[in-house]
Amino acid sequence: MAFSKLRREIEPRWVSEYVSKFYAKNRVMYRVPLGPIPRELSELHGTAKAQKIYRPWRPEVDALIVLPRMIILLEAKIFKWMDGVSKLPVYKGLVPTTPELKDLPTEQILMQLLVVKKMSWVAAAAENVGVEVIEYAPDWILKIWEERDKYWTPDAVAQREARKKKLRELGYV
Repeated sequence: MAFSKLRREIEPRWVSEYVSKFYAKNRVMYRVPLGPIPRELSELHGTAKAQKIYRPWRPEVDALIVLPRMIILLEAKIFKWMDGVSKLPVYKGLVPTTPELKDLPTEQILMQLLVVKKMSWVAAAAENVGVEVIEYAPDWILKIWEERDKYWTPDAVAQREARKKKLRELGYV
């Protein structure tokens, strides 16, 4: 039997906190699937069921914010900033083919990348592809962000080794 560590769902909490602080009066959709549904699935099962069947294969944007004349695609990345910068233009291209969004004002689509700290290279890369970088770092997310810097310290290594030893003793590893 293998032991697996529970995954911390940090980004959804961070995104919802940011959105509720800055877009509280707007319609917001979270983890929105993007892109078309294969026509064959729709014909075979109907549109609603086809959307459910095909959802695991569609990319998702962390949040979609509906403004009066536009939408904002919001992607949050604590560490892998380039993933966010590269995903957003693809997501923007998928919006017109997304059946669930056909009634939204998609003539103007803004792309925003939520980060803990702005890095100059991220800002430059994002600007080149039309992505706005938003820095939002409440104390709780800064603490998580700073944990990464401590990963290879002698204390952190010793704590991980002690944890692994205990798991082996208990028969999980």
